[in-house]
Amino acid sequence: MSKKKLLGTLALVICIAMVAGLLLTGCQGAGGKKGESGKFTFVIAQYSNATEPFARKVVEDFQKENKNIEIDLQVVGWDIIEQKINTMVSTKQAPDLLNFSYFSRFVEDDLLMEVEEVISPELKEKFYDSFYDACKIDGKAYAMPFLASIRSLYYNKAVFEQAGITEPPKTWSELIDVCKVIKEKTGIDPFGIEMTNFEGQAFFAYFIWGNGGDFKRDGKWVINSPENIEAVQFMVDLINKEKATNPQPTAINRDELQKVFGQGKLGMLITANFFPTILKSEAPDCEYGIAPIPVNEGKPPMSLGVQDFLMIFNSTKVPGAIGKFLDFFFEDSRYEEFMNIEGMLPATETAGKIMAGKDETIKQFIDLLPVAKFYPLTDPKYGEMRLEIIKACQEAILGEKTVEQALNDAQKKAEG
Repeated sequence: MSKKKLLGTLALVICIAMVAGLLLTGCQGAGGKKGESGKFTFVIAQYSNATEPFARKVVEDFQKENKNIEIDLQVVGWDIIEQKINTMVSTKQAPDLLNFSYFSRFVEDDLLMEVEEVISPELKEKFYDSFYDACKIDGKAYAMPFLASIRSLYYNKAVFEQAGITEPPKTWSELIDVCKVIKEKTGIDPFGIEMTNFEGQAFFAYFIWGNGGDFKRDGKWVINSPENIEAVQFMVDLINKEKATNPQPTAINRDELQKVFGQGKLGMLITANFFPTILKSEAPDCEYGIAPIPVNEGKPPMSLGVQDFLMIFNSTKVPGAIGKFLDFFFEDSRYEEFMNIEGMLPATETAGKIMAGKDETIKQFIDLLPVAKFYPLTDPKYGEMRLEIIKACQEAILGEKTVEQALNDAQKKAEG
């Protein structure tokens, strides 16, 4: 080959390489990950009145540092978020980044990215292993932990003092006795129960787990197990026979009950570790105590651990930009601030250590995590069955069906 031809060939090779490089850069962006600039939609649930101001400030701060990324932030109330998401998905307008209480149904419909395609290794290492493992289906993580809460029994100290009660109930029989005394000596509703679509499944969980029951066993739904029937019957009797609860549990949600408690009109309520933050803001004069959730005699202690998730829909065009934002959001001091504002437990071990070192009450809640049980969120039918379980409990409370009939019907739906 002549020198002239050799130089021509080398020039052609260099040009091809340069074009390939430019194409690759255009696809990946400066940081080497696809879609590191552009616009994405972030739908986040409203945990409190403080959620939106905080989230908007985070987005604004992020966009100042990343002028090539625009975030369409949508803060949606828990009472309508499920309907909104269903509408967005069915109309092919799924959000890019979503904060929600379950994700398995979206995996079943092949709508989510594996999060490790998006998040940095440094962020992945921050999460508690148990939280991150709960985001996996068939060994692959399709969501990431966002935040967590743990449930306890809160009791009004003034009501207890007025009734002459010195200790909160530990067992179901003690719960009935304490409720009777509160009712007789104060006239105040002793114990709060909600059975609405807001969070009725939580009260189902408190009672079935407190009796050795469960949602599923060995991979199969067991809604109508003997333990569950006995537990729901106890709850129904507490409402209808003992008259130990707020009236009309099917018509008042958890947030409304929390306000009643703060007003001194409710003796006891099972709710989450964010409740002290709400009381401090809305009812600063309310003196309360915290105790484990009562269980049936001889049953082990338990609590409900609730984890909400972040997930990335595979329709997104900017996974790289989302990855950048997640690193920014979960920066320890920023994430700690969010947890403190909302009264939640952090999903990252790094923030957990910081918060536990500063606050003994938070440490107390974090220490409860080993006895926590979780909803079967990795089952694609959970979203549907959550509503079926609430419906069954409502039917039993309202006397439309016996407890056994209602749970049998819910079980048929689970098996269908």
